Parts: sequence; C-alpha cells; structure tokens
Amino acid sequence: MRLLVIISNPGITPSHRQEILTRLRREGLMVRNARIASDHIELDVVADDEREVRLVERLGLKSQEVHVIDTERTINYDVYDALFKYVELFNKERFWEAHEVLEGVWRLNRDRGLQGLIILAAAFVKLQENNPRAFTELMMRAKDLIKNSNIPINKKSLLKRIDNALRSQKPFRIESADIEY
Repeated sequence: MRLLVIISNPGITPSHRQEILTRLRREGLMVRNARIASDHIELDVVADDEREVRLVERLGLKSQEVHVIDTERTINYDVYDALFKYVELFNKERFWEAHEVLEGVWRLNRDRGLQGLIILAAAFVKLQENNPRAFTELMMRAKDLIKNSNIPINKKSLLKRIDNALRSQKPFRIESADIEY
C-alpha cells in the first residue's frame, strides 16, 4: 500500500532531502519521495504494513500522522469546500495534499484559475524537494493562470504574495478571508 507519512522536522532543510532519502532507504523503508517543510517532513512510502513506518524512528525521527494514499478516493466537487480545504492544507505547508484537493474539481470544470492554484501548490512541492528552478518555472506558470482567471479568491493579494515568494523562495499563507463568495 502507499502511505503518506508526516514526521516532525527536527531542523532539516530541503538541501538535506537526498541524504534523508538515502538513509531511510538504507534502513529498508521504500520511500518514493520526501518533501521537507519547515515544521514537518512528508514521506511518500510503499509498505506492506503501517508498522514498517516505524523504521523512521531508527533515524531519530518521530512520526506524527500516517495516511493511506487512496487513488480511488471520493472527491468533493464543491468548489468552495475544496478551496477552503486547499487553503487549510496550503497554510500548513502540505502542498502535495493541497493540490490533490483541487484536482478532482479541476478535472470536472477545467477552470484555469483552479489549475493555477494546483500549479502554485506544485511549485512549493518543488521547493520542498530542493528544486528551486522548477519552483520558479511553476510559480510563473501559476501566476499567469491565476492572473487571467475568474477564481473566487482575492487575486491582487495572491499575486502580490506570489511575487514575494518568487523573490524569497519561501512559502506564504493564503487568508481564508481572501476567498470571495
């Protein structure tokens, strides 16, 4: 089964991502990917049993949450519910999950603004994976899609935050109040 494992981040930066992947794989954990956020690390793991995740403890890491990645999940198609969930996950630097929340809605309506938000989250995933070039490319693409859309979000505020993030290469928060009804 495929698992998303959230572990506490003891101060590791994205520049140490490859080292963490190598060490976890040496311990026998089948890690597909690792994303390093400021307060947590996300591991995309293939395991026969959730107990295998305890291998992270050998490296002194503490597991906070374990979720089965359900590729056949039920999708919430309400745009506003999905946007609020996206913002909640985005603000926790859980960008991979945030992009997943909007993907089902986007597949239905192909809205360019939602696509921009999905790509925005994907850009920050690339930053967590220590790939600043991909981050910049995706941010620029997200910015263009959002700028030329009618998404129910305060675009002026969001575009300003995107510009700041492009300069700082750091995540930002989206305010729930920025979602427009």
